[in-house]
Amino acid sequence: MEIKFSAGVWAFDGCGDRFLLSGYRDGKPVVERIKEAASIPGLSGVELNYPADVTDANLDEVEEALKANNLQASIIGVDHSGQRRWQFGSLAAADASIRGEAVTLAQRGMDVAARLGANQVNIWLGQDGFDYCFQVDYLKSWRWLVESLKEIAGYRGDVRVCVEYKPKEPRTHAFINNAAKALLLVQEVGLDNIGVTIDVGHSLNAGENVAEALALLAGHGKMFHFHFNDNYRSWDDDLLVGSVHLVEYIELLYWLQKVGYDGWYSLDVFPYREDPVQVCRESIATLKGILNLIERLGINKLDELIAKGDAIATLSFIRQHILP
Repeated sequence: MEIKFSAGVWAFDGCGDRFLLSGYRDGKPVVERIKEAASIPGLSGVELNYPADVTDANLDEVEEALKANNLQASIIGVDHSGQRRWQFGSLAAADASIRGEAVTLAQRGMDVAARLGANQVNIWLGQDGFDYCFQVDYLKSWRWLVESLKEIAGYRGDVRVCVEYKPKEPRTHAFINNAAKALLLVQEVGLDNIGVTIDVGHSLNAGENVAEALALLAGHGKMFHFHFNDNYRSWDDDLLVGSVHLVEYIELLYWLQKVGYDGWYSLDVFPYREDPVQVCRESIATLKGILNLIERLGINKLDELIAKGDAIATLSFIRQHILP
């Protein structure tokens, strides 16, 4: 199975944080970021956010830049978090007019995704949640989420809608905070073209075993898109792939092979102080190295070891191939 690697174009921008909003290097126009991404061996796609990276005004320019640099748009992220109007929610906002604006934005994002050949949008509901007890009506909020997503996914069946979950940030509690809740949500929407994005860092923040979360979603046919990065579980650090949770990454990529995941392996990294090209190059090299390791270990052999249920024997077998 050919692996398709992608990266978010935000990795090549200024990468500001809440202590230095301007970032630790100069920002770049999106066309320059696309060109920089194209310099990375093995990278064939980029993720773009609408309307942050790709806009109605620069759509033609972005399309030309993708063609000129022989890159595909892997997915279009819909920005439901980066504007003041979403401060009290987007698809689950109590204000019906705000929900309508959020739905319309997502539908326009689907049109952009179709135009650029991505044919899928990513919806991360960062502002849909709460900060305090007694702040929201949980039952109504859930119903609004289902209704909004049904309207979005029903807009055009040729574009997939990928819901990305995360436990917190910018709200202290996000409504869609783990894989099981994301699965329940898309099942209630009930349309074939809506599924889930797993972000490794978000899954780690949620206290999940990422491989188990993947298997759950894939088992229900709802594993649509994947973001790769790493962190220390307490925060969404968006570090270089495999820099912290290497053994968990080995298990994750084993399960990606097992379930036949054929979507993008997309890097969602924020190299605040590091060179973004080097971070992406090394992340791809790590993913390829783990895939090669699994090939050497043998899927069938790992299946046999897992079936025996002897964790020490299994880990010893893997260790002998990593640390002979």
